[in-house]
Amino acid sequence: MKNHQRLILILLSALFLFLSFKELGFFAWFSLLPFLFVVYKSNLKQTVIASLICGIGFFAGVTYWMNVLPVKYTWLLLTPLLSVGFIIFGIKTYFIYSKIHQPYIRLFLIPAAWILIEFIRSQTRLAFTIGILGYSQHNFLPLMHITRFTGIYGVTFILLLFNVAIFETILFFIKKRKVNFKFLIIVVSILVLFSGYGIISVNNNLNRVIKNKGYSEIEVAAVLPDIKLGDKYIESGLEIIPEEYSSSSFFKEGTELVVFPESMIWGFMDENKAFKEWIEKVAREEKFYLLMGQYVQDGDNKGYYNSAFLYDPDLEIIGRYNEINPVPFSQYVPYRKVLGFLKFLDFSEINLITGSEYNTIEYTGKGKLGINICYESTIPSIARNIRNNDAEALIILSDSSSLDNSIAPWHHIVFSKVRAIENGCYVVHCANAGISAVISPAGEIVASSGLSEKKVLYGKIYLTGEKTFYSRFGNILMFIYFSIISLVTIIYLISLNLKKSTGKKRKTE
Repeated sequence: MKNHQRLILILLSALFLFLSFKELGFFAWFSLLPFLFVVYKSNLKQTVIASLICGIGFFAGVTYWMNVLPVKYTWLLLTPLLSVGFIIFGIKTYFIYSKIHQPYIRLFLIPAAWILIEFIRSQTRLAFTIGILGYSQHNFLPLMHITRFTGIYGVTFILLLFNVAIFETILFFIKKRKVNFKFLIIVVSILVLFSGYGIISVNNNLNRVIKNKGYSEIEVAAVLPDIKLGDKYIESGLEIIPEEYSSSSFFKEGTELVVFPESMIWGFMDENKAFKEWIEKVAREEKFYLLMGQYVQDGDNKGYYNSAFLYDPDLEIIGRYNEINPVPFSQYVPYRKVLGFLKFLDFSEINLITGSEYNTIEYTGKGKLGINICYESTIPSIARNIRNNDAEALIILSDSSSLDNSIAPWHHIVFSKVRAIENGCYVVHCANAGISAVISPAGEIVASSGLSEKKVLYGKIYLTGEKTFYSRFGNILMFIYFSIISLVTIIYLISLNLKKSTGKKRKTE
């Protein structure tokens, strides 16, 4: 294969992967075909170069919105760093095709190589989950419902399996000059099985959540102030007060919980007297609970937490959650002792203190709420751990004011949709200067706002106690898959070496 042919194919893969995240998810089903063909026809050095180009092309596309951030070169530094994972996948795939001559093993081993890299990218405080392939199918709800068992990596598995099956079918034709659909039949059978379950799951959602369950319901009002980054805190909270719903009330009659987005006031309520006077009067008159994102100092005044507080109608604090995983190098510097030299990447004015508990908040008389603050909802394990600690609904508080009018707020809604399906619970995504939504456990958007819309979004949620398999057991199915395919591969390689050594002995005899 000539270099220019290799380059064209690699760029095609990068383009298809990018388009998969532009609401053209069908491209994901064959996005890696050109890449696999290049690796199959290349040596190790060529594979590394091709993987780097493909990785940079893909990640530059899906993270281009970072150009709107105050520190412009974050995008330039992050793109090649993310591409390291693509290089590792390329090297793994090269050796798989070089060493594994049994196509049925390759069919399941190559997806494992990709998923392992995605999983590693989702761990630690440096987790970055943009570009995980499974999210490209967020509109294909029947398929997405396998995440109730597997998490998002189950969808990635199906996509990779399909790509590899098509490639193995092409390889068989090239070698044998015969058409053989056995690989595709295996994959399509798995896809039909999973999608069949998903169709039943989606259709049974209302019965599973509501019918004869006796779950608590909450009428929610999500306040979307649309306050720009530089305009927050300028009027002690007055700038976030919404317009009145009617001449007699600020919120729709029957509203039980009013939610404000992330970091809407600076400090405790007493430090925001103008806002406190307003909310104190309105909450008592309209008898609702208040959930609000706030930056507050710790007890020793050594730093700030990014917190969510639940207040009763008398503005007594009845619950608090501290953000566990702020945005790395935007809200804090993770692993400061090791990575402190990268402080120049941090464009925030404060270095947040991180929370350490996956705690829920008790809503008196209703049930338990789980909170994710902004970036946390992109990391599957955080929502899962909170749900596994008996959260019956998830409230996601976000501030997108630094993202301008980029695609990032929509990507954030996609993450929230998947968290709802994975954990089988309602999600309220409340964003400042972004997109907000109420999402059902089926992943259906029940109510939503437009981008940077100033309004109050109303919706009803149910507090559901029944946890999904994924909520209870996490990624156990993925680890079983890794274990089985690793064991099969090891046995295959050992048997292959035994055959070679036996053959050599016979020749010497």
